Amino acid sequence: MRHAFLRLIAAPLLFAFIGSAADAQILNQSNIEQICKSSSATHRRTLVYVDLSSIIKGRTEWGLTLINRLELGAREPLTILSVNPNTFETVQAFDLCYPTLTKSEIESARAGRGQWARLVSSDPEDQQRENLQTFDARLKNALDKILGEATKFQAGARKNILGALAFDKNRFSDRSAFYRIIVFSDAVLVDPDIEKSTDVAKYVSALNIKYPATFYGADVSLFGVSEGSDSHLNLQTREKIFDAYLLASWGQLKSFSSSLPAQRNDPYSAVTRLEGSFEGGSSQGAARIAYSTPNSSQATGWVTFVIGRSQLYLPFEGALECDGDQCKLSASASESVPPLAQSPYFRKGDRISLQGKRDARLEGSLTTEAKEVFKDGNQEAKYTLKFQKP
Repeated sequence: MRHAFLRLIAAPLLFAFIGSAADAQILNQSNIEQICKSSSATHRRTLVYVDLSSIIKGRTEWGLTLINRLELGAREPLTILSVNPNTFETVQAFDLCYPTLTKSEIESARAGRGQWARLVSSDPEDQQRENLQTFDARLKNALDKILGEATKFQAGARKNILGALAFDKNRFSDRSAFYRIIVFSDAVLVDPDIEKSTDVAKYVSALNIKYPATFYGADVSLFGVSEGSDSHLNLQTREKIFDAYLLASWGQLKSFSSSLPAQRNDPYSAVTRLEGSFEGGSSQGAARIAYSTPNSSQATGWVTFVIGRSQLYLPFEGALECDGDQCKLSASASESVPPLAQSPYFRKGDRISLQGKRDARLEGSLTTEAKEVFKDGNQEAKYTLKFQKP
């Protein structure tokens, strides 16, 4: 029975151009900053947070992971920050795009090179190798600086990487971007301002109240996770806390482990954001949808329900099929929300079916995976959803 709301370095190809393929205006191939001024081939942005308290002297696996396993897309922006989980100070150590072109872009750029250009300038792939070496050197230098900062780290009464991320929430300012957050941390949580409790839901609620944040639909992966002698919480409990805290803050925990899982560099489209409403189970209110497509048919996104002063974020995954300007979104909820609730409003697997004009209007419904009724009667557990471009 369902309650209602009353209830780096493996790259494709490099150097950049701006303008159409026809004019193929070539930028300075050896100037990485200039390359990064051209439009990225993906709307994903990667933010990496390095917990200074989790760096162990003589251990550099975390750095090698960041160098070799991020799988960045063509000209994808990469920002790396060191984080003090005691003071919540965040210092930017690296901010640069991954200076590459897609295969089709480099072929177009090559086709636009005249005989003189071929005589006086390097082949795009040769220049690419040099630029990637420069990128790699700058990245390693930034990680060395973070290592230096870690030697000066002084532990305090607090060790809370979630609180530190919340303090940096204003960094998520690009509304067209899909954010990927990578965090290196042992994920040990110690905070004198949060009452210790074996009740996970109560603990997460206290965290969300003390450290409110909005991550705008970011995918979050933690690596370097360990037991930690200074935590009263075991690994399984901490994973539940991280997962629930992020869901309540419009973020989704994709992995929580000692190592970083294999990553993908699919070219994400710009995030489409539509405003609208929901109605069902004698309840109605404002709603929003935000989604992006990492490839031609897959869709990943969120439906946000506004309930009084609160907002409930429901992540979904599915397929977006379009015929011209007419599109159909068929997806299912990828998490149950509210997180940790005994009787969640929505459950993992609930179905979302919408159709309408591409990036402008979508209408349809959200229904349960198996047939259910609302608690207060025989009405089918179903919500009508309507969204349109503001």
